[in-house]
Amino acid sequence: MKTFFTTLFFLGSLSYGFSATTEKSINSEIDKVTVYLNGAQVERKGMVSLKRGINTLVFQGVSPYLNPKTIQVSGLGDYIILDSKKSIKYPDPVEKKAVPSRITRTIEKMKDSIKYLNFERSDISAKLNHLNTERKYILANKIYYKDTLPVLKESLAYLRKQLFEITELEHSLKVKNDQLSEQIVAINQRLKELNNYQNNTQTAEPEKPIHQIEVTVQAKKTLTGSMTISYFVSNASWSPSYDIRVKNSNSPVELTMKGTVYQNTGENWDNVKLTLSTNNPYKNKVKPELSVWYINYYNPNIGYYQDANVTPRRLNEAKKSIQTLSITEEVTESTSYNSKAYAPAAVRSTNYTVKTQTMANVEYRIDLRYSINSDNKAHLVAVNQQEVPANYIHYLVPKYDKESYLVAQLVEWEELDLLPSKANLYYEGSYIGETRINPTANDTLYISLGNDRNVRVKRTKDKEKSREKVFSNRKSTTVSYDLLVKNNGSSNYQIVVEDHLPVSQAKSIVVTIENKSRANFNEKTGMMEWKFELKPKGNKKLNYTYKVEYDNDKPLDLSKL
Repeated sequence: MKTFFTTLFFLGSLSYGFSATTEKSINSEIDKVTVYLNGAQVERKGMVSLKRGINTLVFQGVSPYLNPKTIQVSGLGDYIILDSKKSIKYPDPVEKKAVPSRITRTIEKMKDSIKYLNFERSDISAKLNHLNTERKYILANKIYYKDTLPVLKESLAYLRKQLFEITELEHSLKVKNDQLSEQIVAINQRLKELNNYQNNTQTAEPEKPIHQIEVTVQAKKTLTGSMTISYFVSNASWSPSYDIRVKNSNSPVELTMKGTVYQNTGENWDNVKLTLSTNNPYKNKVKPELSVWYINYYNPNIGYYQDANVTPRRLNEAKKSIQTLSITEEVTESTSYNSKAYAPAAVRSTNYTVKTQTMANVEYRIDLRYSINSDNKAHLVAVNQQEVPANYIHYLVPKYDKESYLVAQLVEWEELDLLPSKANLYYEGSYIGETRINPTANDTLYISLGNDRNVRVKRTKDKEKSREKVFSNRKSTTVSYDLLVKNNGSSNYQIVVEDHLPVSQAKSIVVTIENKSRANFNEKTGMMEWKFELKPKGNKKLNYTYKVEYDNDKPLDLSKL
């Protein structure tokens, strides 16, 4: 029996040792951030010191916009992770500081003084009203109207004396009233200063709630280890943009991808490893299910509605000014390059990006560390740069423009993982404008590079071949155009010339093509297309002739033929 109680006491002591909970705040820093098209995955790391038993580790200063369901915890050390949760630590109520009693007494005395001075001003105002009434009464009663001259003189002297006394009293009262007003203004100013002092002394700036993650672990012994927590936050996003640079029509296209990062998560990302992902966590990941499709006659007495799936909108674009990210690097010594012979060439930040293809998305892991403040401003990141083989074609539309349009055809563009976005165009080192990249299901992606003056076309009407004929009730008009294409450049160019013929919308109007110089012709649309290669300083002549037959007695606009 004694042995049984001894064993029970030992087990109880051991259980008590493990049930004692130790709470400790962990100093952690954000190490990695994966930014999605909508939202971001944040990873924090910190060192932990554990005591034997149950330990509650508190990671403070996390984002208030984190999703508690996405918290993940891992670590290195001989301990067991039991639980993790998000919590909010609210600050203690701010105690008002005591105001010195002499300040309080002074404020009360000044309030009493203002009250007394206002009473005096009211008394002066009443006396002035009485004097004004007395003056009106004296002037209204003409006691001198029918009196003799001696009596009149005596009456006027009396009247003068009374009016002088009234004026003198009014003057003295007004002077006193002005003095009281000045005293009240001075006292109010001083009272305002004292009240401000009292309010600033009593009211302190309230502290904000602290958002934190609590991790409960169990350790069999005292140890030191590390812990990593990750969580998903909203109020962060990134959007792609591109720079397209073309040296000349014989070089591949240099495609630079940039990412514009926004974040207003409430926590700054200082010196973090940045990854940009094309994943959108808010997008539906569940396969849609087809239900039975019923059909019936329409009954106007039954109302119908359609439920809409609401997709969270991405953070505004913005805008707002582009702020270049600050890149943090460890520097061991200072080096100065004063000579071009010894200075190494600058390296683009895109050289430090690793592209990874996941199951359904693409991730761009950047090996440089970046700092992005929680300011909801646009921060620019150079993501990826690659050379893409391209076919360059000069398109000519002589009906509208004499100059050609240079278009780059990117073949097998699906491997580039492009996203719909705008792109800045640079040709031969100069900025030429802006275009949009809109990937479609086509095998070839076309990118317009703007005008190229090296290839021009001249479109003239051949008057000899153009003629009109009139029959009894029909009329025909023949139109002929000569096209002269010139290559003023120093390279062979692939040329595409586009023009069109009118398409009839009435049976009585008949359009017939007589000559098209081997152009590809679409009868339904009337489109003509010539494709050929043109040597440097070379030219090529083209001609097309067509005839339009129509009723003679019906009007037809021939000005555009």
